[in-house]
Amino acid sequence: MGASANTMTDTATAVFRINGTLQGPVVDILGQFLPELKALPRDQAYDRTLDDLGLLTRCFEIFRRERARFRYVVVDERRRPVTEDNVPLSCGRTLSEVIAMVVRTAAKRYFRRAILPAAKPEPVQAPPRSEADELYDAIKAYLLHEWQVPLVPAYAEMAPALVRRVGAKLLDAREPEALARLIADPDAPVMRPEVAVGTAGMAPPPMLAVAPMATQPTVSSSPVDPRTASLDEILSPDHMRLRTEAFNQVLLDPEVRAALPNADQIVKIGDVLRGVGGIPAATLVEGLGLRKDQLAVMLMIAHDSIGSTVFGRLFGLRADPELVSRIVDRARIRGLGPGSDVLDCAIFMRGVFARFGHRSRRD
Repeated sequence: MGASANTMTDTATAVFRINGTLQGPVVDILGQFLPELKALPRDQAYDRTLDDLGLLTRCFEIFRRERARFRYVVVDERRRPVTEDNVPLSCGRTLSEVIAMVVRTAAKRYFRRAILPAAKPEPVQAPPRSEADELYDAIKAYLLHEWQVPLVPAYAEMAPALVRRVGAKLLDAREPEALARLIADPDAPVMRPEVAVGTAGMAPPPMLAVAPMATQPTVSSSPVDPRTASLDEILSPDHMRLRTEAFNQVLLDPEVRAALPNADQIVKIGDVLRGVGGIPAATLVEGLGLRKDQLAVMLMIAHDSIGSTVFGRLFGLRADPELVSRIVDRARIRGLGPGSDVLDCAIFMRGVFARFGHRSRRD
């Protein structure tokens, strides 16, 4: 009991000293390079930074680039400058541990802002933990590095069960595209950048192998089925994105409206479709022979299931066509094509992204 109490006291003391240093001299030094930080009231600067992932990312970048400026702050117990991340500081913690503490705090705050609590009946006993706290509990062991700060919004789209399933592979997904790939296929290996460079020219593993695609979507000269949407009609003149006007009529179809989430939110539907890139749209249409109504339903169900952040990675202007190709392959196995009912398309897409638990409907 005494040892446990001493440990708690040591931890509280370390956190107190760390926060005091971050709120004081660290913020002062960073303010010399970041006017937006210097403009904040000094007693609010640290908290405001934790609530602004972009500003926090810039702070970490300045710290790494201007490490020498912090030589009188980042010191050991004998007040000597510490230049390695794994050396204990005067507070008793290493720099790596301090960074992890900051990243976790910022992530927890973001989760609590972004993940709205679901409406539940009045609890008879103590209220359950919030979805935000459940997600934080699942992921906190993997929140260790400053490069994860820009990925926090994508982490917020994940269900706790998905986090537990991918586990430490989260630490291999250092880029947004790699994280989107992992979320779309949790069982696939994550190719880290340094590994990818060393294996250039090698064939991808069988589960990742897809047909090569051109950098621009191509137009099929003779669609397999006359009902298949024409890319010239649904894409912008440069074939870079969807034309929302092309879907005006199909969005009024009762069957389509019945399959769409929030079918009355026409403006939001238009915004979502407008953000879809030409390559993923062409991959879906040409790979499955989709009609316009099928394409619209599949895209809107995907957006409703995975949220704006991940949706943009999978279906946006700079989407990875390999991920969409995997969806096409799975749809072919299910027998989806131009003759399929829009409800079947909706059910299929829900199944593809079921692991997200529809939490992203908040956005």
